Amino acid sequence: MRYKNEDNDLKLYAVAGTQTVLLAFDLPKPAKKDEFIGFDVERKDSQGNVRKINGSKHFDSLIHDATITDPQVKFTSLVQSFFWKDFLADPDQTYTYRVRAMFGTARLFNTRFESTVKVTTEPFSKGKHSVYFNYGVTGSQGYARNKEFGNKPIEQLDKITRQKALDYLSRDLYHEGLIKFLNQAKTKRHSLFCAFYEIEYGPFLDELKIVKQKAKDLQIVYSGQPGQNKDLKDPNAEKGNISSLKAKGLFSISHKRTVANQPHNKFMVLCFDDKPIEVWSGSTNITLSGICGQSNTAHWVKDASIAGKYLKYWNLLKDNPSKTTLAALSEAIQPNVDLTKLENGSYVFFSPRDLPVAKGATPPQLLEYVNLIDKAQELVCMIFPFNYDPVFKKVYDKERSYLRLLLFEKVSQAKIAKDKEDGDRDLKVTAGAVLEKEVRNFIAEVTPKTVVKGGILFAHNKFVLIDPLGDNPVVLSGSGNFSKPSIKDNDENMLLVKGDARVADIYLTEFDRLFEHFWPRYLQKILPKSSSFEKPLDEDYLWFASYYKKGSYHNKRGKMFIVMKGAKKG
Repeated sequence: MRYKNEDNDLKLYAVAGTQTVLLAFDLPKPAKKDEFIGFDVERKDSQGNVRKINGSKHFDSLIHDATITDPQVKFTSLVQSFFWKDFLADPDQTYTYRVRAMFGTARLFNTRFESTVKVTTEPFSKGKHSVYFNYGVTGSQGYARNKEFGNKPIEQLDKITRQKALDYLSRDLYHEGLIKFLNQAKTKRHSLFCAFYEIEYGPFLDELKIVKQKAKDLQIVYSGQPGQNKDLKDPNAEKGNISSLKAKGLFSISHKRTVANQPHNKFMVLCFDDKPIEVWSGSTNITLSGICGQSNTAHWVKDASIAGKYLKYWNLLKDNPSKTTLAALSEAIQPNVDLTKLENGSYVFFSPRDLPVAKGATPPQLLEYVNLIDKAQELVCMIFPFNYDPVFKKVYDKERSYLRLLLFEKVSQAKIAKDKEDGDRDLKVTAGAVLEKEVRNFIAEVTPKTVVKGGILFAHNKFVLIDPLGDNPVVLSGSGNFSKPSIKDNDENMLLVKGDARVADIYLTEFDRLFEHFWPRYLQKILPKSSSFEKPLDEDYLWFASYYKKGSYHNKRGKMFIVMKGAKKG
């Protein structure tokens, strides 16, 4: 939900997802002599509890003044940005944010402007779409900061602490999302049809065993490729798909998929009285690493039409058809169309498709994604968990007036995209990274490789957002990696949701959380001498200049919030 309060000189704007709130401020331009030193931001919940959310940066003049012994003075913190965030919100809660513009010096400042905005975060379940994000090991500082977890491998924790750690890392994706979806199927009027690239996580398989006992039908398509069926000698490592399914008594209702280059789907179709009603989709593999290690997305759709398309696709998939046969059905279910001309609504695009594709050619569907991106007016946000296909580099290398924020799994991929970034103020690039040593208030971090024996270490999400704050926001999300193989060689599914502000707000707020989290870590990785974590607050009154510079990145970002569509009075 979007909110605004424009009643005062200090104008406030907010976008509320389920567990993250983005804030933007606007103020008449101060003169340098006015000594505008920053914003003070606090949050009050519906029970009256007040929390400062000013961040962790401080003023050097106070830190190094030996005469100051009061920690409240020495560690004074303000927000020196017109954009802020609350990453610790809860779903379906009402918060009032009070923002005060402070003028003066680091030691002595006073309120000159003040305003509040009242927001209510989105509930997990509402309407057709519910969206879930985990934290993962590297998606926040939480696992490192928690003294019980202490960056330890999961198997080294005692049983109670281990469960606490799993609950934290999976956030609400597992219990609130995945298990609630499964629990619906535990009646004799329900059936569940699954397609999973990796299905190895023991607790989930235990829940599937209950579904098998209680539901009318349960069937599973799984990847039979060697890469998903390795049984490592490490007793603490998960087994491959076949061994995992056999161990839980689910192999007899499972169907091996071998023909695709990568049988890469991660979806379930729920039926009631043999009629498809709901779908679970997204980027999350059913492994410990997928649920608790790397960052992932899950998308629950309550739409009989969409569920029917998934079931039609699944019914052929279970027979292990040729790529050509499955591609024909994929395109029959949803033909290629000009994505820029779609009406508002929900769509699903299955792969493989666009066969045959000439050697070296770009599949038409991938070109449609590019064309859709290039019609943006204000903002594009995109995550690349694997390859950075040249077709996307071409479009992002072009000078464009809209803002582009790209998040990569690997620094090497980000460097390719960064070729043009230094000369393009509207393109910002970051990549997954950890803080390798303690810096001021930040604890050293580890990756999923240490904690859950994960391979993908940072961002495994697969989505793109186009003008998320506009009249007709577009969200494209699913299992595909935005690559040529994901269109022509793999089994994949991608949901496209257009015109749904709730969906766009949830994805945008979580994308911002990930981008902001990885940004200083990425800078420190590529610029070891960077002071991104240690840079103190500005005391020369220069910090706000770029916000007022017409055409600057910060100026454009501010205007995007000011003119966002559908904002209600908060």
